[in-house]
Amino acid sequence: MAGQSRDLPEGIQVPVGRIAASRGRWQTVLQTRDKPVIYRLHATNSLIVEVDGAARTIRVEAGASLDALATRKIRVKAATGAGGQLALGWYVMVS
Repeated sequence: MAGQSRDLPEGIQVPVGRIAASRGRWQTVLQTRDKPVIYRLHATNSLIVEVDGAARTIRVEAGASLDALATRKIRVKAATGAGGQLALGWYVMVS
C-alpha cells in the first residue's frame, strides 16, 4: 500500500499520503485484496479518480473532497483544464 501510516492511541495505524500525479500517469493510492475500504481524497488541484478499474471516472474539483469505497484499487491523475499538468492533494483511510 502506498503512503505512510499515522499511529493512533491504541496502536491503530491509519494509511495517509500525498497526491502528486500528472495528467499522463496514474498514481495508485490504494491497492489491496482484503476487505472493502473507504478512503477520503482531497484535491488541491482538480483530479480524476478511478475506483476498482471502473469504466467511469470521477472528477474532483480543486478544494473538494471525495469519499471512495474500494475493494481493490484507487488511482488518481491530474484533470485537464485549469488544474494544470499536476494534481496535488492528500488521502487518508476513513474505515
